[in-house]
Amino acid sequence: MNNIINKYRHGLAGLPVAGFDMASVEGDYIAELTLMLNSVRNEERANRAAVFASRLEAIASFITKKEMTGIEAAEALRDEATRIQNEAGDFH
Repeated sequence: MNNIINKYRHGLAGLPVAGFDMASVEGDYIAELTLMLNSVRNEERANRAAVFASRLEAIASFITKKEMTGIEAAEALRDEATRIQNEAGDFH
């Protein structure tokens, strides 16, 4: 196995391939993959937060436009919470 790994660490001329760290190829790969995954996760969290904030703003506008009482507004929020929970359930 080490023989195969060493072949990939070196180019055809026997010189190290650019981008390979001879000390820890696996460690670098895992670190780079971890950074990429964290970046994607953070981007998705930011996107979801923007969608959620937009939805809250729409609900607030709806409540204001309809001049809802506190109880009516609470019910509208509960309806939205149920919708979000059902949507989340669709992903699992």
